[in-house]
Amino acid sequence: MKLSRLTLLLGMLLSISGCSMIPEYFRPAAPVPETYPGQAASDAVTEAPPLTWQSYFPDADLQKLIQVGLEHNRDLKTAVLRMDEAKATYGIQKADRLPTVQGNLAYDRSRTVFSSSQAFEAELFRVGVGISDYEVDIFGRVKSLSQAALEQYLAVTENRQAIQATLVTEIATQYVNLLTIHAQLKLALQTLEDRKQTLQRTQRRFEAGLDQILDVKAAQIQVEQVQAQYAQWQRQLETTKNALYLLLGEPAQRTVFTVKPLQALQLGTAPTGLPSTLLTRRADIRAAEHQLKAANANIGAARAAFYPRLQLTTNVGLVNSEFSKLFSDTGSNYWAFSPQLVIPIFNYGRNKANLNLAEARQHIEVANYEKTIQTAFREVMDVLSTRTAIADESASRTRLSDLESSRLQLVKRKLDQGLVTYLELLDAQRSVLDAQSQALQIRQLALQNQAGLYKALGGN
Repeated sequence: MKLSRLTLLLGMLLSISGCSMIPEYFRPAAPVPETYPGQAASDAVTEAPPLTWQSYFPDADLQKLIQVGLEHNRDLKTAVLRMDEAKATYGIQKADRLPTVQGNLAYDRSRTVFSSSQAFEAELFRVGVGISDYEVDIFGRVKSLSQAALEQYLAVTENRQAIQATLVTEIATQYVNLLTIHAQLKLALQTLEDRKQTLQRTQRRFEAGLDQILDVKAAQIQVEQVQAQYAQWQRQLETTKNALYLLLGEPAQRTVFTVKPLQALQLGTAPTGLPSTLLTRRADIRAAEHQLKAANANIGAARAAFYPRLQLTTNVGLVNSEFSKLFSDTGSNYWAFSPQLVIPIFNYGRNKANLNLAEARQHIEVANYEKTIQTAFREVMDVLSTRTAIADESASRTRLSDLESSRLQLVKRKLDQGLVTYLELLDAQRSVLDAQSQALQIRQLALQNQAGLYKALGGN
């Protein structure tokens, strides 16, 4: 057979390969309501506008920290390397769909003895190219495996996006915590100075015989309590910084935190849209769907295993008894064409078990996909359902703090006039500190809630 005929035959075999036994894919229905509870369908946003971290977190100092984290965070770097790993795996699997052409250079020397007085020696040089054990993918087994590897790679890519959205949210949350602790420290320091002045005033009044020793002890207790709170906030400040350093992925000495009043930090807002927009917004949902498609493709490979496999081995080259004449006109050429049909006979049970396994895993991925959607829906609802309550509580806490401050000033004036006792002053001071501290905490919770909405809606 001539080389052209061999090439033509190989082309024909490649052209008939590629039949697919992958089941037709249907996206499972989202197991969540069509609108969020409390949201009218007319108020919902049907289109999901771009949601970038630059627009959602407009604060310049916070943006600098996020940028550092995106460049140096080790979890994100690992996710990128996982993408390279999955891409290489897909490349290996995809290469199996094409023949592997290899060159070969061989030397054979043999001796055949016919009798004690007669022997025959021969040597042979051979050079050529060939294809060994190439599976002509008639029933799409190799194609199905390649499709599964592609979906796995796409899932890893989406996981990287999900990790980035989580990282951005965690950096913003820790920055909110940092500013809150600084505000609590400032409040504790101001209160401590006020309590120390009260203690000195009480001691002078005690020495003058106007107050009792019990009043002095009560004032000392108030000072120690605030000092303990200040030390507690100092401890939390260090642990919060360490958590932020870890997220940023940079050494502590290279990171500079800009401290500002908590009220000066503003975060963006985003329309919540419809639950269906989460399917395109959230990377974890897209990753779960790619995993489902990969499991679907593996079913096609398991089905194809029931059918015969056509394997092809072929070689074309030159042969001669002398190496110097191998490439000359006197050299001889050779070819070999060895198709092999592998028919499954006694492995039906194994193939059936593999198909059952692939189908079971596909059902598992359906459940995982639906659970991912439900989790995403719950995260959005957690943010939305508490947002109004947090805003109402924040307004109440602010008013309460103002009222407690006014009450303290009134008690101080009445104490100078001898109209109230010293214990009433201590109670007013304690109430002011608690009210102001709780107002900071509810402001912190509101900002954390806003940052959490970015991740719940899928990030960018």
